Amino acid sequence: MKKLLFILILCCSLFKNEVSAQITITSANMPGSGDTMRYSSCRSTSINYSSTGANVYWNYDTLQPQSQGIYKYLAASQTPYAFYFTGAGKYGLKIADSIGTGTYTFKEVYNFYKKTTSVFETEGLGFKYSGIPLAAMYSDPDEIYSFPLTYLKRDSTTYKVTVQLGTTIYYSQLGYRINDVDGWGIIKTPYDSVPCLRLVSTTYGKDSINYNGFGFTYPDIQRTYKWISLTEKIPMLELDGNYTNNNFTPTQARYRDNIQSFTGIKTITGINYQVNVYPNPTSGNLNFYTNSSEGTIINLYNVAGVLVGSYQITGLVTTISTLNLSKGCYYYSIHNKQAKPIANGKVIVVN
Repeated sequence: MKKLLFILILCCSLFKNEVSAQITITSANMPGSGDTMRYSSCRSTSINYSSTGANVYWNYDTLQPQSQGIYKYLAASQTPYAFYFTGAGKYGLKIADSIGTGTYTFKEVYNFYKKTTSVFETEGLGFKYSGIPLAAMYSDPDEIYSFPLTYLKRDSTTYKVTVQLGTTIYYSQLGYRINDVDGWGIIKTPYDSVPCLRLVSTTYGKDSINYNGFGFTYPDIQRTYKWISLTEKIPMLELDGNYTNNNFTPTQARYRDNIQSFTGIKTITGINYQVNVYPNPTSGNLNFYTNSSEGTIINLYNVAGVLVGSYQITGLVTTISTLNLSKGCYYYSIHNKQAKPIANGKVIVVN
């Protein structure tokens, strides 16, 4: 009997070690053409991302969905930009119906990807401007993942992309991405409980704009936390935000999910809280159009994260003057009555 108990204990111990073992992520675990996955968005402030390391149990089973979306990866030939993205292995993901306002409005915006055994990378951007399908190709692709991904792996890659709109405005971004696999273990969400790796990805970008012959450059630093599994192809959980002066400010969160019912849920996140800012770039006033009364305050920050102005929202359209601001890039954050951020973005001042 004692021998039997010993064998049972040994088997349980081996099983525990097996399910808690480290995993390795390869290109086979990434999405490809034809893949469709549903995700739910939740409050970014509800996620504690401080715990990491070896054999961690991340329990996020109390996350509350507030809206849903679908990642639908299409062969390049099935998108409006097939002419630009030819060749095997390239596929697109629609990331927005519309970006920008006024003159600088871009429709049907796609990211285009390619994966090999060694990398999963962004090849370019497709968009419609004044109804015309255009594309911006990365002269140096953005390598989102370098394979294999294993615990404690750290790598750095560079990227560069340029967009030209007629002869009036050029936009380019170059920089580098640092990926750090800083944890492994089990993640539990309302969708499932699976082994995963945690990846911290930080992009140190420099955005350059030439507007009617006037140009300047400003930093754009972003950080993303991703919990990546062997089975789901998109992160089990993903937390995005700004990274300024070594401080991370989460702005958006989403997790792999099934179809949810949203009856009775009040959506006030930045994903559903619509904000249009125009004109952008500006040399005078900025107009903030909002589709809800949730927002009460607009805070404006410079690239160093210093608050340069705070403005009360007065209605559907709130106008603020930029005449006292120096030229450059500024970030805005809109807060509700509970002083919680519900939307954010950036504006460009060309005074």
